[in-house]
Amino acid sequence: MNHRRLGRSGLKVSEICLGAWVNFGGRIGDDETFAVLDAAVEEAIDFFDTADVYAGGKAEEVMGRWMKERQTDRRAITIATKCRWRMWPGPNGEGAGRKHVIDACHDSLRRLQTDYIDVYQIHGPDRDTPAEETLRALNELVIAGKIRYFGWSNYDAEMIAENARLSESLGLDRAISLQNNYSMLVRDTEKRTNPRCVQDGLGLIPYSPLAQGLLSDKYLGGEIPEGARAQGNEGLEKRLKDNLPTMQSLAAFAKARELTLSQLALAWLLHQPAMSAPIIGASRPAQVHENAKASGVKLSADELSEIETILSGKKES
Repeated sequence: MNHRRLGRSGLKVSEICLGAWVNFGGRIGDDETFAVLDAAVEEAIDFFDTADVYAGGKAEEVMGRWMKERQTDRRAITIATKCRWRMWPGPNGEGAGRKHVIDACHDSLRRLQTDYIDVYQIHGPDRDTPAEETLRALNELVIAGKIRYFGWSNYDAEMIAENARLSESLGLDRAISLQNNYSMLVRDTEKRTNPRCVQDGLGLIPYSPLAQGLLSDKYLGGEIPEGARAQGNEGLEKRLKDNLPTMQSLAAFAKARELTLSQLALAWLLHQPAMSAPIIGASRPAQVHENAKASGVKLSADELSEIETILSGKKES
């Protein structure tokens, strides 16, 4: 497992991150979650992402129980979590205001059973709160030792630039990461947001790097397997239908290089500017072992060009 710096910070993380969304505290129980986390450790994955809102706090709780039961060396792993969305009643039960951010951080620390959070992320923009207030709250948490670094999630290029300018002018710590939706099939961030991350030194830790599972071998027959995430999801079903030829072409490209489609999808992301660590999800240890093999895969300039041709729908002449 290779490691990379998270943005321009001194923090080094495994270039594959294991995420808790959907699975931890929700689709799978404690035993299954522990097995997935154990598989990550076996693969030398040391970067884990969750959020307070995942399963209403249960995702953080199960990670806290795992660390306690496994007697995890807290120094050996990097934990990222997030706040912003509603977690309790009342006007301050959500948002990026100082009260919510600090209270939510304390709640996450309790659920995770840890003294500090390595990377604390604002889960989405709060246009009702001045950016300066959010930055000062995060800086206060850094000074107090309750978080080590902070980052953004679902922010656009303009928000990133404004926060970087404010941090500089106010003499505050700066964000080191951005967690947005990014994959071979979802590339909206490439034109403006990703270049901004390069300029301002933010490391990309994209979620849904496999396009909610579409960039895996199980959908290549065009059918939705029993119990799969796309089952009953009209949006995903449509995306499967629209992207199936591209997925099949990518799978053939991957197979010729002894890779699975998911390994290729992750490896491709790891070749993109500002990339630090795609966040994979897993409900079974086998998925962790498969996807971890994307670390270190080298794609040549010609191969990247061929992939781009497939993704753009162009035909070779």
